[in-house]
Amino acid sequence: MNFHKDTGDSLEPCKHMEGMLNRTADGTAPRLMRWYAEAHAARCGRCGRFLGNVRALIGQLKGMKAKTSCDPVVDKLSEDRWETVEAAWVEVEK
Repeated sequence: MNFHKDTGDSLEPCKHMEGMLNRTADGTAPRLMRWYAEAHAARCGRCGRFLGNVRALIGQLKGMKAKTSCDPVVDKLSEDRWETVEAAWVEVEK
């Protein structure tokens, strides 16, 4: 395979690979597509960085979802905190 020159500073993958890499990262790619995308990314610095970044982002988002969805009470402010927030809003709107 003949790949483009990698300057090391691009965050963009090869144009024809972006969809395959996204589907590979989120787990929706069929096995053959996943194999091809991972093989390409292993040899192409731009696509390898892109795949790693997308996988890291998906992991972070899943981590955030797990933190916020496990205890809905954590996301609620107490009554006195709401009064403080509302008073601040009224003050800002003046």
